[in-house]
Amino acid sequence: MNGSWKLVLPVGFVLYSLPLFLRVNGTSDYVIDEEFHIPQGLAFCRKEFDVWDPKITTFPGLYLITLILNPFNLCTVTGLRMLSLAGAGINILLLYKIRRRILAGSGGNSYAAHEAITMSVLPPLYFFSHLYYTDTLSLTMVLMFYNYWQQEAHLPAAVFGAASVLMRQTNIVWICMATGMTVLDTLIHQCARTKAVPKDKIQLLGKQLWIQLFSSPQLLCNCILSILAKCCFYASIILPFVGFLFINGSIVVGDKSAHEASLHIPQLFYFAVFAAGFGISNTIRQFRPAADLIRRNRVLSILAMLLIMLVVHLNTEVHPYLLADNRHYTFYVWSRLYGRFWWFRYAMAPVYLFSIYVLFCGLRHMPDSFKLMFPLSLFLVLCFQRLLELRYFLVPYILFRLNTRYTRKGYAEWLELGAHLLLNVATFYVYFTKEFYWQNYRAPQRIIW
Repeated sequence: MNGSWKLVLPVGFVLYSLPLFLRVNGTSDYVIDEEFHIPQGLAFCRKEFDVWDPKITTFPGLYLITLILNPFNLCTVTGLRMLSLAGAGINILLLYKIRRRILAGSGGNSYAAHEAITMSVLPPLYFFSHLYYTDTLSLTMVLMFYNYWQQEAHLPAAVFGAASVLMRQTNIVWICMATGMTVLDTLIHQCARTKAVPKDKIQLLGKQLWIQLFSSPQLLCNCILSILAKCCFYASIILPFVGFLFINGSIVVGDKSAHEASLHIPQLFYFAVFAAGFGISNTIRQFRPAADLIRRNRVLSILAMLLIMLVVHLNTEVHPYLLADNRHYTFYVWSRLYGRFWWFRYAMAPVYLFSIYVLFCGLRHMPDSFKLMFPLSLFLVLCFQRLLELRYFLVPYILFRLNTRYTRKGYAEWLELGAHLLLNVATFYVYFTKEFYWQNYRAPQRIIW
């Protein structure tokens, strides 16, 4: 059945989405940021590489992909948006392959397929599968990279890793995460092989590993050679990117004024709520373990909650776009809750804390290298973004959800899938029926994620 799923999932996804795609495509020529993406994509599709909108802040990966449309005379708005839909079809296949490999046969192919469908219809992600935004194809490249990295096919992994950075600069963080995990896992593997003990007996944060490593020059040399052999391709991406940061002075290209980096730690709290809210099956499964963990560590939990409240008080950033752009759901959440009631952001501290515990419990089965590198990567990719934008959460959420603990499929998994589908119905209904006008735009505006 494995081979059948590889065909059924992408084809079924595209056929299921096509009528909705055509309806979305007929509503407007440009949807919010498509105002910048579509003209730029059409210019590259026509091989007009001297055209560049200075307001665009990403590398041109999204626009370079449009070159595949040129031989077929498909350089149209519909053609560009179809690239996102095709990318979403590829994504569901990659989600299935990666999740099946992570489950290692414990859940069966049908379980992996169910999980892939659930993740592919994640409401914010599914919505942007119908528009010409960077999100869908950026995720495609990250998943391609992650898929090959899992198989230790480091050269093709590096190729797709570089492509993911061309899509969105912040994807460099996931390359660094995988590289860091490769380094740490290599150290553990070499030490375990030298001592002839199972790898799970070697603790990454314990003294034994590092004493053994630095007390044996031969072991240290073997580790360095093995790391260089595995990571040289990733270094060829990371080092030039560091040079780019030094020369450019920012991760952003083009218009930097609206995307200046600033420390914004509450983004981690927003992400935790996002992941706990959409990852319903993991939240239900880990509810009791998370509650037990809080109960066993009451003093630490109280101190953590007070720290969260202090961070919220001192470091809550409000981007002007969040207050001004009423075409996004985050505008309404902020204006009607966070911005309206001064106490609300502090009252959310217990929710933030519990969501963090739920995420921790869902990943506690992962190796130490992942538990060390993934939170660090979350911090780097989220906490220097001033704007609260749900699209920034998509890639880290998918990587989290792919690695959640396996349990036998039950009501929780069906509840998660059903909730995603119902929320998609609601958001598309709002998109199609709610119209309003902005002073400087002739076309009606609509609400999206």
